[in-house]
Amino acid sequence: MVQYKSAALTLLLSAQATNSLRISSHTAFLTPPSRSTQTTIFNSRRYSAVPYDDRHSASDTSSSSPKETAMQIVESQIIDNLLPANQDDREVEDMLAKKEERIQARKNERKRFRVTLPIVSLTPQQAGGVSTTSSGKNSEELASLVAKGQAIALQSTVGMSLRQVYSGKRLSELALDVDTLRFQSFVDELQGRTVIDDDDDNDNLNTENNESVGSIQVLRNSLLEGFRESFDGVLVSSVVRGGLAWEAGIRAGDVLAGTSATIGNKLWPKSTLDGVRSAISSRKVLSSNMEFEFRRLGANGGIESLDGVQSFELKLSRPIGINVEDTDDGYVTITGISDKASPTVSDNLRVGDRVISVESSLGNKMWQVYNTDGLISAVTSRLPGQSVRIGFERLAEETEVTNGDSKQSLANGLSSIPRDVLSDAVDGFRLANQKSEYVVDTQQQQAATSATRTAAQTMLLSRSRDLLRTYIARKEATAERTAPTKVADRVLEAVIDASAALDGRTLTLIMTAYNSCKQPEKAIQIFEEVFGLAGDGTDTEVEKIHGGKLFADISALNVFTISALLRAHSNRGDYESAIRVLAAMEARPDFSINGKPSSSWSGKGDPLNMLPDTRCYNIALAAAAKRGTKEGILAAHEIFDSMPNPSLDNPVFGVPAKNLVTYNTMIDAYAIQGLYENAYEIFRMLKQSKVRPDEITYTTLIKASIKEGNVEKALDLLDDMKWINIQPDLVTYNRIIEALCKANRLYEAKDLVNEMESTKVKPDSMTYVLLMTGLLKANKPGPCLTLFESAYADQRTTALTENVQLYTTAITAAAALGDHERALDLVSRMNTAGVKPNKKTLTALMGACIAGKQYNAAVDVFSKIKNPDSYAISVGLKALCCAEKWDDAIKLIDDQRSGQKALSGKQVMIGYNTLLQQALESGAFDAARDAFTGLLGAGYIPSKMTYRNMIEALDLRTDITMRRKKTHNNSPSKTIAAETFQFLLFVFDSIENRKLTVDSSFYSATLILGAQEGGLHKRIAYYLSEGRRRHKEMYLSSGNASETAPSDIRWEELLLNYSTYKDREDAGTNFPLVRVSSKDFGRVLAAEQAVSYQTYAARR
Repeated sequence: MVQYKSAALTLLLSAQATNSLRISSHTAFLTPPSRSTQTTIFNSRRYSAVPYDDRHSASDTSSSSPKETAMQIVESQIIDNLLPANQDDREVEDMLAKKEERIQARKNERKRFRVTLPIVSLTPQQAGGVSTTSSGKNSEELASLVAKGQAIALQSTVGMSLRQVYSGKRLSELALDVDTLRFQSFVDELQGRTVIDDDDDNDNLNTENNESVGSIQVLRNSLLEGFRESFDGVLVSSVVRGGLAWEAGIRAGDVLAGTSATIGNKLWPKSTLDGVRSAISSRKVLSSNMEFEFRRLGANGGIESLDGVQSFELKLSRPIGINVEDTDDGYVTITGISDKASPTVSDNLRVGDRVISVESSLGNKMWQVYNTDGLISAVTSRLPGQSVRIGFERLAEETEVTNGDSKQSLANGLSSIPRDVLSDAVDGFRLANQKSEYVVDTQQQQAATSATRTAAQTMLLSRSRDLLRTYIARKEATAERTAPTKVADRVLEAVIDASAALDGRTLTLIMTAYNSCKQPEKAIQIFEEVFGLAGDGTDTEVEKIHGGKLFADISALNVFTISALLRAHSNRGDYESAIRVLAAMEARPDFSINGKPSSSWSGKGDPLNMLPDTRCYNIALAAAAKRGTKEGILAAHEIFDSMPNPSLDNPVFGVPAKNLVTYNTMIDAYAIQGLYENAYEIFRMLKQSKVRPDEITYTTLIKASIKEGNVEKALDLLDDMKWINIQPDLVTYNRIIEALCKANRLYEAKDLVNEMESTKVKPDSMTYVLLMTGLLKANKPGPCLTLFESAYADQRTTALTENVQLYTTAITAAAALGDHERALDLVSRMNTAGVKPNKKTLTALMGACIAGKQYNAAVDVFSKIKNPDSYAISVGLKALCCAEKWDDAIKLIDDQRSGQKALSGKQVMIGYNTLLQQALESGAFDAARDAFTGLLGAGYIPSKMTYRNMIEALDLRTDITMRRKKTHNNSPSKTIAAETFQFLLFVFDSIENRKLTVDSSFYSATLILGAQEGGLHKRIAYYLSEGRRRHKEMYLSSGNASETAPSDIRWEELLLNYSTYKDREDAGTNFPLVRVSSKDFGRVLAAEQAVSYQTYAARR
């Protein structure tokens, strides 16, 4: 009795909850069996796909054999007579209620939904920031107005922020605001709004609750527990209540699965914030709205992680050939597949897969499937032969694989690897090897019944190309310049893992990625690895570092992949290999260059796409030109001459003809090498070939003319451009304006600026910098400042003046005028405009302060310059000297002479000369001594400029007939003269220690000063002349005066202690020698005559 009762309950439940999937060979749709046929199925809620040879047509489904009819009668009697009605109804109702609960739990567990949101660019103003201190009616009215204004603002904004979840359930630090497309912190994300309580965080929140419009719902940590550790994707971080996202049903914690494509309604999956931001930015250009797809975890959470479920769709036609069943978890699950099912079904489905959605009869919308009734209804509504899209899910099966001492968890045979921006793509490639990640048309599947692996590889290569194009295109716009290389590396790994044969397009993009990142060696290496051919065009055996795992079909060796190879050689400047590759493409094994014969690639690639085209020759031409040597230019000229001129009579399979790129490349090659006449000759050939030159042609020639110094030629070329309706660009105008300013042709430069404005080519800040610099070089600082002030006052050009170069030039002009106050005002205006001064600006400000004799201010400015350059150090040294900060100045120049700073050896020498001159002009003889000692100690030899600076600083006469600029009649002047003469003797002693020669002008000036002062000074000057005479005699007698024993006294010591050596004078005291240059011998004799005595005259 119990057994019959159980069977009856099962049949009654089946009648209520399930139906049979009968597949007719004629109608090919799912038919719900009649009540009489339900009793024939004893496999509970199972629906079978009857084999094709066992099917019955729709007309005879009601007829049964006598045996089956008898069984139906017996079963009916058991149900009617043995089951008490009330008890049976309660049990059936309980079972149906439990099943309904499971279905509802499944609905709540993970929802998929799509919403269309307008793409807006405004952020709602923070209404909560408005406050009032008033009370009573006015306060209430104000609060009401604020609330209404906030509600109106929210109606035009999305009000949603997104965050990325990395493996390990880690959230990104910044969230992406969908309205502004800016990344913001958590504090900025809240914007002072009230956070919705967790208890009210559900879909039933409405405006009647105690929470006001404009409050925000944020992501709860508890929601992250529903994800697996390896989950990596984008989810909703916060939603502003009352915004468009809130009204569309989006809540914090929803997972973003995909967004609309730039063009069309197709959805593309998204897993990174950068991808979402890029998709919205590109979509906004073409459309005002965008579709988003979200997935939502239920309250129970954690039943299945989102990354543990693979979703896919198949386009199927009746008969389908599957057994499905309502399972206890609320899903419709495949329990069997017919042996005679189509290849689409047998190759892509397996037992245990779930049916989750089916295409609606009208339109392309997918409806969720919660029971077999809905599935049967959707499928049977199709006409015979009409296809229907059905969505499936497959749970990841986890197994543990042990390899030595390491264990790793696999999902469907996929290795779990760390995820980052690029590894997501590789995981996608490896998932392509599974048979369930794409929609396959029935006819295509029947044409490739056993080629599912090939289809997966095709998808792998397609996704690889998409990624490579994306990262190559945005390489210049990102800080990560090596991203294309990393993507190419990961693509190769995925291709090797999938054992996929590379096609020509994918290989070309991989090599282009390496070339774009300046890694041509890797591009050549990949080419050799794939084809087994030497990249330099020879028969050299190549090394396969991947062990032959990289390969390609024969059509991949074509003109496009070889062009990428030539580009790699061009980047290296290896024109020899490029020329050999051209010979290999043309099957010329008898050709050789540098003793290396070329190979022949005939029959090794695409036979219809192997001959080199004009682009291949142009790349080889560029490679030869890039070498930058005489041999390279000759090779480029040979390639150029080998290409025929453009003509309709050229043979189809011969050497390709020249095009505009060919001529431009050759013109640029000659211009870079300074062969301007050759460049003009190529230009004349271009005109004769009737190929119309372009902007690049004229820009290259104008640049060459300016480099040659032929500004007239550049102006003629500019006129030619305009004559043939080629509009010169801003760079061309600026280049010619710069040349005119350097030639001091300022009026013509200003005329060009006026012409730019008339042709709607707006001058930029660089245009004004060039004009102002030209005025400064022409010693016209006043007009330079006037030009800046006029541009600053004009509203059309005010924004152009907010440039650090313009301000620096204006400050330099103020320094030339000695107007330090105006320079300081310009710096103040810079700060107001938000323009940060740089080193050159502060250096110009120092010059202005020095010109205005504000030396301490100049020193303060110099102290604020971090890591000053050589010019800044030179000006700073002058500022320290003018401020008489001698110790700081000497320390600065000593630090520089060690070679650890910015000054070169010549600049250090100039620094010592400046310090020496400034110290002597200020009468700081001690500082001058230190400077001269430091100059000699650093290994420098005093130059003619050094002696001239000392003569000018001390106001010395170098000719007996000259008059001094200063008078020395009073006692202080006498004291200065004595200190000056003592310093001059110090210089002679220092020079003699190094056995160096004294400048003749400096020697004469010293003797004349001694003669003017008379007395002891004249006597010492006389001894100086004797020292020069003795040196000359010794040199004439022995030829080498440097071997003479050094003197036991010094000139400065003789001056200070003359009384000690006076008695020894007649005894032949060994005075130091004086080495004087042989120039200006007449001036030297005249100076010696001024200090000579009678004894000296008699001796002569």
